[in-house]
Amino acid sequence: MATEITVITKLAHDLLVLQQQQSTGELVITPAHSPAVQWRLYFYLGRLVYATGGSHRVRRWYRSIRQYCPDLLNHPEFLTMPPTEEPWEMYRLNYAVRQGWVTTPQAKAIIQSSVQEVIFAFVDPIAPKTEWFPGKFIAQPSVFLSIDQILQDIQDLRAQWLTGSLAHLQELFPCFSPDLAPNVRYPEHLKQQVSNGVYYSLTRLMQGKKTLWDVAIHLKKPLPALLRSLLPLLRQGLIELQSIPDLPNPYGEVGLPVQHARATKGLIACIDDSPVIGQIMEQLLTPYGYEVLTILNPLQGIATLLERKPNLIFLDLVMPNTNGYELCSFLRKTSAFQNTPIVILTGHDGVIDRVRAKLVGASEFLSKPPEPNKVLQVLERYLSVSQPENMLLSTRFATT
Repeated sequence: MATEITVITKLAHDLLVLQQQQSTGELVITPAHSPAVQWRLYFYLGRLVYATGGSHRVRRWYRSIRQYCPDLLNHPEFLTMPPTEEPWEMYRLNYAVRQGWVTTPQAKAIIQSSVQEVIFAFVDPIAPKTEWFPGKFIAQPSVFLSIDQILQDIQDLRAQWLTGSLAHLQELFPCFSPDLAPNVRYPEHLKQQVSNGVYYSLTRLMQGKKTLWDVAIHLKKPLPALLRSLLPLLRQGLIELQSIPDLPNPYGEVGLPVQHARATKGLIACIDDSPVIGQIMEQLLTPYGYEVLTILNPLQGIATLLERKPNLIFLDLVMPNTNGYELCSFLRKTSAFQNTPIVILTGHDGVIDRVRAKLVGASEFLSKPPEPNKVLQVLERYLSVSQPENMLLSTRFATT
């Protein structure tokens, strides 16, 4: 409970300071579990005017417009607007209001929807890092949101999360996010447990293409209520969660933050049967200029490893059909990987495990889920990687 109070207190403090000082600028929030994914809150004279960021920025934009102003997506002039500065969503929405394409209540609903999704990221039990960038010019917006209401929404969401036992989702999926897409894994088993109507609805909506946000809106259910209903099916493995990419920006790349630079430094392989671990590594390492090769089936992925020859390999210890010790030993006997750093990943961090890992030629041993700081230390140790300047900025609101 203490850590959760810390999260709320820190965010409340930061937002209230900006409100009291009537600040204009950008607040960047970096989650503790995923430093490569940032959220951005924009303020005008101490009032919140927009929130964006995360890994599904464009999907959120489409989703909120379809929900509150679907005709806007058919407006030719709106769709062909030239690039603008950041945040591009807010500038386009304000322009649409001035042109009379969108009413002020519609614009407010769209912005509130985006803010609600951003707030959900703060369910993380570890306090995020916050950075304030004052003086960023914010053109006079059409809608202002109450800081007091935002703080109340954060409190309400956390209460729903805790009372609904949804914290179990983070035990099942360490990097759980509503941006994950549900997929019915065993339709026949599912059919035996739910009514025909529910079965038809789940199999139609959950094909690994729509996120949990999308499904909740389609079913007209609050996200916490949807998650509570799906929790038993997720525990049984009847429904799985998959990561899906964001949609392309309809206005081109101008205006989007550079989060995924093209790989130029090398290739990092992540051999793990859990797609979530691969996603963690990709979100963490891509901003450093590295490409991440995710291999879910190690036996089928040997050929890919031999062809791509990664510069460093993260290797899960426990996998179906094989284990990390056997695979590490095999790789060390292969001339292409005799000198490649191989880092064992496991949830069992014992002395015997570490000794055995060394005997089969492992370079390092990390606990799962991998902690970002320790992963970066491994890269620095074996590949001489230093942290980029933009990740070392001091923060006005940093707390210990």
